[in-house]
Amino acid sequence: MLNSASYLPITARSHGESSLKRKITLGILVIFLAGIWAMSYYVTLVLQDNMQFLLADQQVSTVSLVASEINHELTDRVQALEKIALSIDQPLLNNPNGLQQLLEQRPIFLDMFNSGVVVVALDGTALAEAPTVAGRRGTNYASNVATHSALVEGKTVIGRPVVGRVLRQPLFNINVPIRDAQGRVIGAIFGVINLAKPNFLDRLGEHRYGKSGGYLVIAPQHNLIVTATDKTRVMQPLPVPGANKVQDMRMQGFDGTVVAKNSMGIEVLSSSSRIPVAGWYVVATLPTEEAFAPIRNLKQHILVATVLLTLVAGILSLWLLHQQFKPLVAAVEDLAAMSDASKPLAPLTIRNRDEIGRLIAGFNQLLETLRLREEQLQAERNFFSALLQQSSDGVFLFSPNDLAIQEANPSLCKMLGYERNELLSLKFSDLTDTPLVTEQDRAGKLVSQTFCRAGERNYRRQDDSWVPMEESASLVETSDRQLIMVNLRDLSQRTRERKEMQLELAAYSMKLDLASRRLLVMQEETKRRLAAELHDRTSPNLAAIGLNLNNVVAALPQERSQELVERLDDTRALIEDTNASIREICSELRPTELDYAGLAAALNDYAHQFSRRTGIRVQVSCAQGERLSPELESLLFRICQEALTNSSKHAKASLITIELDSNAQPVIMTVSDNGSGFDQETLGKAGEVVGMGLLNMREMTELSGGKFRIESSPGKGTRIEVKI
Repeated sequence: MLNSASYLPITARSHGESSLKRKITLGILVIFLAGIWAMSYYVTLVLQDNMQFLLADQQVSTVSLVASEINHELTDRVQALEKIALSIDQPLLNNPNGLQQLLEQRPIFLDMFNSGVVVVALDGTALAEAPTVAGRRGTNYASNVATHSALVEGKTVIGRPVVGRVLRQPLFNINVPIRDAQGRVIGAIFGVINLAKPNFLDRLGEHRYGKSGGYLVIAPQHNLIVTATDKTRVMQPLPVPGANKVQDMRMQGFDGTVVAKNSMGIEVLSSSSRIPVAGWYVVATLPTEEAFAPIRNLKQHILVATVLLTLVAGILSLWLLHQQFKPLVAAVEDLAAMSDASKPLAPLTIRNRDEIGRLIAGFNQLLETLRLREEQLQAERNFFSALLQQSSDGVFLFSPNDLAIQEANPSLCKMLGYERNELLSLKFSDLTDTPLVTEQDRAGKLVSQTFCRAGERNYRRQDDSWVPMEESASLVETSDRQLIMVNLRDLSQRTRERKEMQLELAAYSMKLDLASRRLLVMQEETKRRLAAELHDRTSPNLAAIGLNLNNVVAALPQERSQELVERLDDTRALIEDTNASIREICSELRPTELDYAGLAAALNDYAHQFSRRTGIRVQVSCAQGERLSPELESLLFRICQEALTNSSKHAKASLITIELDSNAQPVIMTVSDNGSGFDQETLGKAGEVVGMGLLNMREMTELSGGKFRIESSPGKGTRIEVKI
């Protein structure tokens, strides 16, 4: 450090002082020249890094494009197989000739799969193929891992490249499961891509990357090279783990750009990109000798320019440093005096209003800013300390390393029944029901991810009882360490209220369910009484009116007017029509067959009346053993009534099928039609009247503890299933 004794007075100029200036000037010049050469070296490195970065970007873009194209080609082939799989059902699988004809009618497969397509049964036996290959049909492929996965697990699988046991050539296949209408796997279809024949992967080998680079397609799950620009590497295994560090990284999912030696000892720049549909990846490689050739030429030009610049800079520096040295020494002396650690910091004296003066002014302003920040930090420390002590929530801080509690506020001591010094002697895990190792793992995750953890858990009180707490934990960082702060709020009262509310809600739900069931019974009884009243009172009266009318007609003279005869006939017809309407209403309200003959008879009679009234054909199939309870028979009859009414109003059906199995547990009834159907997503929207009838059926079923399911789509009819 410079001080007043380290230099002579200005008036005492001597040879030694002049020699010191020359030494300093020479030292600065050496530093400056070293900086020029260092900058020259740095520029060459930066240029190489930038060149590598640009080449890496270009290589990543190229390999991503290649991977995307291969992924697209594979996806097209998977989708083509899935589309044909949807058109195959169990009857077609049982008809190999029809299946063979189906495959032969799709010549597009010959473009996508150069060795054809094969359909196998659930046991793996080949049923049909296109084109025909000797020995392939009838072969069992259950031992093929990919085909086995498609048949057993129902997965779409792109298989391992192997030498085919029938074709005896390198190939891989794409396997897609065939499912029935219920989603069960009933077979599989796979397309074969022969790597020895022209295929879509050949385009990869037709192009080199640069002059001497190339591409590889690798299947990491099989540790195998699928194809490559260098055809000698096709179907070659990858190096064993540990032999090629970059290859090991890529096998673990790394897709960046790396400069390293390949398995042949050549240093290359390589990048990779994934093919998601197959789980493969593409690697593009370019020898660094070709990649960085422009950098070597540029380095030579920079070296020549640096030598010339060094000579010019040396001469100019000698002259400039000599002129600027005196003012600079004065500024250094002031700074040296202020750097004495034994003296308090104070503003520096500004001698000149130039760049050095502005620097000193900025330094003085920095000193003032540091002083104000220190005062603000101290005020914040005091504020948060008071907040911690006065908070109604329990708050404590613990170390994430050993879980030792470092601080606790009075509210926490009151909640848990501890004294403060007792809490400070415990670990966080002593207050919870979680093992120490688990708590340390949670604390480590909170520190590494710096997130706020919130939830509810039980905490141990001093008397070993447990109290439910709402917990919020977050990371707090100080100047020298990290702590985890936990806020706790007692949930005892809230937990008790929640349990009481749940019990009350369950009781109300039971009462509502019981009331709903009673209401259904009362509604059915009311309909029964109303039907009986209509039948017992109105029908006899109408019969009496008819008899009286006949008596009146008999009493009239033989020579009566034609108009009177027509009116009398109309009156008789009205009486008969009214009587028929009353019988129909009585049957709608409560068919007598339901009480005396059972549900099957009532459904058959109602179906007959419905067909006569609407012209829609109804088929009834009842597998009935012992009679069901009256309530259940009434419920199923009402649901069937509502379903048929809905179908006649909205479905435009020509056939309705009713199926009842009362021997099953639970009882199953289905009502299906061949009508127009509807979109279930629009059900319940404004203007969809059909939704009200379906809602009534669902409510009646669920109030009786049953399950209601509906299947429908536009143009495919509607099927309703009730299980009780």
